Amino acid sequence: MFGLPTATVVIIFGIPAIWVIYTLAFVYLSRGWKAEDVAEDQDLVARASVTEQGSETENGGLV
Repeated sequence: MFGLPTATVVIIFGIPAIWVIYTLAFVYLSRGWKAEDVAEDQDLVARASVTEQGSETENGGLV
């Protein structure tokens, strides 16, 4: 292409093509991360409230 050696053409077009494919794969695989974070946060809040309730009963209501 344009009189360039084959290796140069592969480098010039191959590296950006690999980068685009990598980016598209990352976006596809990470599409559910926000939902996982929300579920994890809700789980942590639920565990914290259970722990606080347990400490109140163990200490006679005094925290």
